[in-house]
Formats: sequence, C-alpha cells, structure tokens
Amino acid sequence: MLWKRATPAGGFWGLLCGTASSILLWLLVKLHPAALAILALSSDAKPMAENLYRFIWSWLVCVIVTILVSLVTRAKPDSELQNLVYGLALIPSAEAVPFYRRPIFAAALVALVFVVLNVISGKPQ
Repeated sequence: MLWKRATPAGGFWGLLCGTASSILLWLLVKLHPAALAILALSSDAKPMAENLYRFIWSWLVCVIVTILVSLVTRAKPDSELQNLVYGLALIPSAEAVPFYRRPIFAAALVALVFVVLNVISGKPQ
C-alpha cells in the first residue's frame, strides 16, 4: 500500500520470515532466558519487555526481506496498482465538505473532551 515496488513474492516471503523469526526468538528466550539481554541489547531488560523486543526484530526481518525480495522480482505495472497504492490513488479533495464534517473537526472535538475530562478528574482528593 505504501510502496508500489513491493511484489507479491516480497510480501509473502517477508511475512513468512518475520513470523518465523518471531517464533525462533521466542524459542531462544524460552530455552535460554539469558538471551533476552542479547535480544533487547541491554542487560537490564525485564522479561515482560520480551514481546516488544521480539516484535521489533521480527518487524525488521519482515521489512528487510520484503524489500530485498521485491527488488529482485519483477514489479507489477502501474495499471494493475491503480487505486491500490498510495502513489497511484486519487485522493479526494475536502474543499467542498463543510468544516464540521471534516476529520480534523472530529479530532479537535475529541481532544477538547479529553482535556476537559482530565481537568475535571485531575483534581487531588
């Protein structure tokens, strides 16, 4: 969706390798708990943080494999990717939409309610 050069093979192998690396890292830490310090690049890492560090490494493996495989396989033509990837999609204009129907208005309203609720409930007892 974000890179028109990505190929189906790149996506498949990236997902497969990312999932496999997550399983292997989980198994490594299960069998050898001291490996968490290596996984987290810190000897102060706590066991509860293992999921976060495993996610980071697995995501990196997924992205790197996806990019490398996509670069060595043939990309789909732009005509097949029309309205599928960000660079080839027609983005509608919001000029004709009233301000109260735009997403930024809803976001500002939610932020205002959030601040008001925090001020009301934030008073010390």
